[in-house]
Amino acid sequence: MKKTLMRQVNNHFPVPSLTINKKYTILEYTQEASEMFHLTPSLWEIIEEASHKKVKDWIVPTLPKVKVEVNVITASKQVELVDLYVKWANDLQAEIMIIPKEGQNQHVSKMLDRLQNRLNETNFELLEEKEKLEDAIHQNNLLSAPFIQLTSEISLIPLFGDISEEKLFTIKDQVLLKAHTHETDCLLFDFTAVGEMHQDGVSVLKDIFTSLLYMGKKIVIVGIKPSQAQRLHHLQIRFNLSFVTSLQEALHRYGA
Repeated sequence: MKKTLMRQVNNHFPVPSLTINKKYTILEYTQEASEMFHLTPSLWEIIEEASHKKVKDWIVPTLPKVKVEVNVITASKQVELVDLYVKWANDLQAEIMIIPKEGQNQHVSKMLDRLQNRLNETNFELLEEKEKLEDAIHQNNLLSAPFIQLTSEISLIPLFGDISEEKLFTIKDQVLLKAHTHETDCLLFDFTAVGEMHQDGVSVLKDIFTSLLYMGKKIVIVGIKPSQAQRLHHLQIRFNLSFVTSLQEALHRYGA
């Protein structure tokens, strides 16, 4: 039986990337992937067992472009939640970009669950716990729009959850400050994981976009649903926003 040899390759973006075949054999990997995982030719060695079925269902040639949330096993034997951005070049090979979820986001979500359960079980120290819960919600909102520097010119801002006024007010200053300090020319706002878009939240989003455009930034909207696009259309910003269907397309178009 012929032994499969993996090959390390370079990538334009500082995130872990893999190339696999339809048998889920790793053909190529980047340095970032080798640092994150203990790599063997089998993709299954880095996918946590509970996520195997999801990978088999979604990472297939019949779905040429897809984003899948799975658990992976890192080189330190830790289970970590990541997004896999998958693009099949043909029926034989696919490229996978691995974007780790914010570890702090998981921590804050668990904190919210623990605090909420305790509030349901007892009335003792109610005020103190309420303050902790509010602080945790505030921190969770901050982490709903992490600022990921991909290159010196491109940054990714994946948005998570509902677009509400409270959440957008929380992240507004953070996004504007980081956009200014990183001197990023192009900002990719990924709406793939966005749920409901409330009108008051959309109004704050308009303020954020307007400020960024006045700063001279190029805004690219990624993965937005038709119903969400209609809401953004009503923003009536006097500048043009660019729209692309997937993160892979955005990176190809603006990252070359």
